[in-house]
Amino acid sequence: MLFFVLFIIVHVFLVFSTGALRNLNHMFAGQDVVNWTGFWIFAAGIAVTVGVVFAARPLVVAPIASLFGKVSNR
Repeated sequence: MLFFVLFIIVHVFLVFSTGALRNLNHMFAGQDVVNWTGFWIFAAGIAVTVGVVFAARPLVVAPIASLFGKVSNR
């Protein structure tokens, strides 16, 4: 776990130190320009991920699962 956290910290540092907007455009927008397109695609992806994490709660998932069969408590 420590090696993974260290990798993430170093990786994020390198992305920001070499030009965050250009790197985000390379990764998310597939462009070789410096603009905000890649950042906004990245931000939308983060927002969707956060929304899915909050939606993956029993209060939300149980009614959907009950459409396909019996849902019981543990």
